[in-house]
Amino acid sequence: MKNNDLSRKATFLYGKSTLGNKLALLTQRGTWAVLVYRFGRFAGNVSPRPLGLLLKVMYFGLFYITQMLTGISIQAYANIGKGMVVMNFSGIFVLAEKIGDNFTVYEGVTVGNIRGAPRLAIIGDNVTLEPGCKILGDVTIGNNVIVRANSLVLTDIPDNSIAMGNPARIKPLETVQPAEKQG
Repeated sequence: MKNNDLSRKATFLYGKSTLGNKLALLTQRGTWAVLVYRFGRFAGNVSPRPLGLLLKVMYFGLFYITQMLTGISIQAYANIGKGMVVMNFSGIFVLAEKIGDNFTVYEGVTVGNIRGAPRLAIIGDNVTLEPGCKILGDVTIGNNVIVRANSLVLTDIPDNSIAMGNPARIKPLETVQPAEKQG
């Protein structure tokens, strides 16, 4: 597992990324799923071939055990950047072409395909998928996007947006303006 995954989740949950906080994360099922995903990506790139094959067999065993124990399926086919955080657990299915850095996913989320779609979803950097949302088919989600809880995304989402509803309606992500000093 990339240290960035643990550091980002530790900072997110505990406010800082210390060794103790990172070790505490190892008790969480979402962390197990990320660990197995990272191992699967590693196993797919190992040479010599006999060693790679052995590691892939180990990965598939770990993948199915993790899927049974956690309810999380993060396919090694997906190319996911650093800083992935899986919050909570259960009912998470992720299969995409590419996912950028700092990807956060909550329970009940599906990122998958629609039969006949030419490709899987492509998701940018700094994307948060809130509980229960579904990203389906040949869609592209830009950078700095939040998909709100229980939303259904079937179309592309531009950068700096928020998507909500079923089907998802897209609105620009408002930046927070600093309050004026009273004086």
